Amino acid sequence: MYFVNGWLKAALLGLAAISLLGCDISDDLIASDEDKRPAVTAGSSGYLPGQRAADFSVVDSLGDEFVLSDHLAAGRAPADVVVLYFTMWCPICLAHSDHIYSQVMPRFQGRGTVVYALVDYVSGSVSASRASEVANGYAGSDFVTLVDARLALLDQFNGAMGTVVVIDSDGTILLNEDYRTGAALMQTLEQQLP
Repeated sequence: MYFVNGWLKAALLGLAAISLLGCDISDDLIASDEDKRPAVTAGSSGYLPGQRAADFSVVDSLGDEFVLSDHLAAGRAPADVVVLYFTMWCPICLAHSDHIYSQVMPRFQGRGTVVYALVDYVSGSVSASRASEVANGYAGSDFVTLVDARLALLDQFNGAMGTVVVIDSDGTILLNEDYRTGAALMQTLEQQLP
């Protein structure tokens, strides 16, 4: 029996290797800092830096409505920038959001108005999102937690776990990328805030 199982595993592994021979996966295996996203047409709407963010409305973890245009230049509560961080409440996401909270927020405090939002796209409801916010220590913090129960923001910004998006007061996307070390976020805020 052991011989048959070993033979079957080897045959399946061989078939998998043969099927990969026809795939061009070289681009996925070579790391690069080159930005391979398509060029942006000025004034277009989308998710790429340089494009305008479409307005959106979601609820926050307290059940209050959060509308992007309220935080743009002509809105009810204008901000210089809106920062969205997409979280799953996993250890990596929490390390990033903790870094934003402890390193980024203090560095830019008093330098304009910034809305920092955690976009919770996994909890699925206001109550579950609030429970995650409380359990992870962000209740009452300077973050607003947005409940993306229908994944509308995730889709709109082509987001994923750890994506950070920065939108200026005119609605232009300045940054949309993986958080990594937070250096790109800090550089973007340095350029935007007085």
